[in-house]
Amino acid sequence: MELPELDLKDVANLDNFSGIIPLFPLSSVVFFPNTLLPLHIFETRYREMVHKALSTEKIIGMALLKPGWESDYYRNPEVYDVIGMGRIVSSEELNDGKINIVLYGLKRAKIIEVVSEQPYRQARVSIMENEFDESNESLRTTIEELVNKWNLYLDEKQKAHRINVNTKLPLENLTDALGSLIFPNVFDKQILLEETNVQKRSEIIINDLQSRLDMISITSQKRSEIVDKRNLN
Repeated sequence: MELPELDLKDVANLDNFSGIIPLFPLSSVVFFPNTLLPLHIFETRYREMVHKALSTEKIIGMALLKPGWESDYYRNPEVYDVIGMGRIVSSEELNDGKINIVLYGLKRAKIIEVVSEQPYRQARVSIMENEFDESNESLRTTIEELVNKWNLYLDEKQKAHRINVNTKLPLENLTDALGSLIFPNVFDKQILLEETNVQKRSEIIINDLQSRLDMISITSQKRSEIVDKRNLN
């Protein structure tokens, strides 16, 4: 879905936040703060949810479904209790009643209790703020170096796999941006979402990037050895 032009003025203002938000559970989405998430809403109950949100705080909580959700999807299968909280910054209702929206990630939040279950769940949540250790500039430098190395390894045929991210973002935003980009597994993303300590998030990102580089280096070396062996024969 192509993103429309967005007005993000005051989007992160939570001064009058009620503490209660509707939940939109999905099996394939983990939503990070300061990222954008386009969604196509087609189920009747969630179309109702969007209409209600648009008339109030415009906030929705994106929750990851726990394994085993398939047999209970049309009721209320279990979700992880740490969610991504976002505000609707664009909406378009289509002729058939379906709705395209874009969410802007606000905060991590933890579900305290579900206050309503029909036709969609609403939950009281507690906002989870970032935790900071000492100066993290060395972590940013390491991440930037690893991202650059990864991108340099990939030629034009592999450019779709390059990591396009602004490495000058504040470290808390950079780790979340990378979390949304580099982990193909939603459960790895969920682990990162649940981590409020920015240094620990950075270390998770660094370990993943280093593992990728190690793997691509080994693969490249093996390929060279095979080519050399063929040339000798």
